[in-house]
Amino acid sequence: MSQKKWSVFLAIVAIFSALTAALTSVSAVPSPTGGFTHVGDTVIYLAGLLFGSNVGLAVGLLGPTIADIVVGYPRWYVTLVAHGLQGFIAGMGKGKSLRTQVVVMITAGLVMSFTYFVVNVYIKGFAPALASLIRDIFGQTLVSVLLAALLVKPLERNEVVRKTSQLV
Repeated sequence: MSQKKWSVFLAIVAIFSALTAALTSVSAVPSPTGGFTHVGDTVIYLAGLLFGSNVGLAVGLLGPTIADIVVGYPRWYVTLVAHGLQGFIAGMGKGKSLRTQVVVMITAGLVMSFTYFVVNVYIKGFAPALASLIRDIFGQTLVSVLLAALLVKPLERNEVVRKTSQLV
């Protein structure tokens, strides 16, 4: 990767990670089963869809993990896997139709949700893990997918985003 591409990559990852961390932290609604629900995933989806899987992965690794540290969520190490995969998968929808992008985002959200579910079964037990799974799918994934679906096509048409995407 050339120095210019590397610089643009780092700048985009830094900006989108900061946006993810901020949106996650300020929109965090504590759950009675532990953890919290938020709309920070919207930014992870947009990072992947606009700039590809590598950016989505990096933003998924950094942004939510920083937010976990800020809000005091103890299982940040699960966040690395769950949201890293989510961002990487979301990036597979770059440049595709909105319908395909929505399917990719739902798939990414389900992977994220089930990653937490598997860990939560061992930590919390099946019933609380199932309640968290339902919250993750319908409260977090669905809302974030809807928000990202509303924003992605106008952002793809933005000249600055298009030029930046070509540099990454």
